[in-house]
Amino acid sequence: MATDTETEDPGVDTDVEASDETTEEASSGHSKSKLIKVGGLLLIVVVLQIGVSYWLLTPDQPKEVTDETLSKESENLQVNTSEVMINDFSVTNNIAEPGATIHVTFNLVALVEQGAASDFEEMVKANNKARVKQAVIEVVRKASLADLNDPQLSTVKRMMKEAINKVLKKSYVIETVISEYRTMTQ
Repeated sequence: MATDTETEDPGVDTDVEASDETTEEASSGHSKSKLIKVGGLLLIVVVLQIGVSYWLLTPDQPKEVTDETLSKESENLQVNTSEVMINDFSVTNNIAEPGATIHVTFNLVALVEQGAASDFEEMVKANNKARVKQAVIEVVRKASLADLNDPQLSTVKRMMKEAINKVLKKSYVIETVISEYRTMTQ
């Protein structure tokens, strides 16, 4: 009596069938491990992209901290600075609005350190009066319509500060203050 394991049929090769099944299992296991490795690598790349994007796009400080810092800086400006009247200005701008002339009038005051106020006033009103006036007029004449209509006049103020400090060849002006600002278009 022969059992199934003992019989050998001439057309059946049991070793070949077993090796085919083993190869299929090994290749499917090998492809699964490759798929897991590729998926893991893809996950790492996505996580790195999210991390880099977050790092590049988030502000350095939250808005509340920035507002607190600005209020502290403005308090320091009030304590440590003096206001020095530079001049009253009446300037025309022909390039801000094509086909029209804009008349701009304002008073310009500079905030300078308390210790340097007398030196600054002497430099602005005696030694460099005409050059400072010319620098301020140039800033207004070069200003765009958006700059002239800005409620804070931030660009114009910054440019005036830079122009005055450049004429004086020293950074006296901490901030410029524009009062009685009026524009009229013709």
